[in-house]
Amino acid sequence: MGRNLSYIPPSIPSSIQILDFSFNPLKHLQKTVFPVLSFLRVLDLSRCQIKHIENDTFYNVKNLTTLILTGNPITYFGPGCLIFLHNLQRLVLVDVGLSSLQLPVNNLTKLQELRVGTNNIQSMSLPPFMSNFKDFSLLDLHGNNISIIKTDETVVFREIGRNMTLILSRNPLLYIEPGAFKDIYLSELDIRSAFVSPATQKAGLKTLYGLNVKKLMFGNYDEVWVMNELMENLENGVPPIQLCLHMRDFQAGKPIASNIIDEVIMGSRKIIVVMSQHFIDSAWCRFEFELAQSRFMMERNANIIIIILEDVEERKTKKVLGLHKHLKKNTYLKWSRDPLSNMKFWIRLRKAVITTNQ
Repeated sequence: MGRNLSYIPPSIPSSIQILDFSFNPLKHLQKTVFPVLSFLRVLDLSRCQIKHIENDTFYNVKNLTTLILTGNPITYFGPGCLIFLHNLQRLVLVDVGLSSLQLPVNNLTKLQELRVGTNNIQSMSLPPFMSNFKDFSLLDLHGNNISIIKTDETVVFREIGRNMTLILSRNPLLYIEPGAFKDIYLSELDIRSAFVSPATQKAGLKTLYGLNVKKLMFGNYDEVWVMNELMENLENGVPPIQLCLHMRDFQAGKPIASNIIDEVIMGSRKIIVVMSQHFIDSAWCRFEFELAQSRFMMERNANIIIIILEDVEERKTKKVLGLHKHLKKNTYLKWSRDPLSNMKFWIRLRKAVITTNQ
């Protein structure tokens, strides 16, 4: 792993079963790249700068059950590049620049998992031949660009076995055609943070009628946004900014009101208010804002940062003591899924949090 090798050494023992060759510059895969490794079962080629995968590439490692190609800028899949991998069960193509699910996998009849998250796939339509993949149990499409789901895109899902998990989290869903999921049987459907707004989430959930699913994961839109976006960008940024989150940082067994006062209000330099309809309707959120406003008014510091996650009618902002007035007098940030606006949003938020008010 990561030894700057541009070829796979022929001296590798032929009995090896797991090979992690990630972070080595291979760039171009063809049949001659691999020595004969008949016992190899797991091959990890993550982030090897692979651009081309030629036909018959995996002939010498034909007994693979797991192939991982994460993070490679692949521009060409030869139509026969996977033809010899009859035993493949798990294929990972995360962040490889895919724009569709029309992949050369027609001979992978034993395939169980296909992970294609963080690409630019815009349709969840599977190739018709995959209806014969009776062991297929997981399709991971998280973090793609699927905004519309139509009935004709889900035909194959009705024909695949009934134990499949479908992951659609972090897709910018705008519309699901009524009946698109009718008569589909799933073990699990993950649509956390998969809608552009709470309104589209509400409408989208209604269109799931006719879906037979054992476990549905969609979560509160605000909470999912905090976990997937706010925490990810602030705590994992440079420098890291530590957040206080009730689901993680509140002391177990302690009254909620005491946790809010001790951990959030008194224990934080800045308070970030994520404003949405849920915030307006939540008694605890209103309580937190009113306490924060009281503290910072006494200290005469503008240490409340408001993020507009969802537009709320002006009259409803008056339900929260001081909120309407605060919005009129102070600059706030507004969340957007537009990439350019998104980048500016995080720069402005990080600056607001780090800046020390006098």
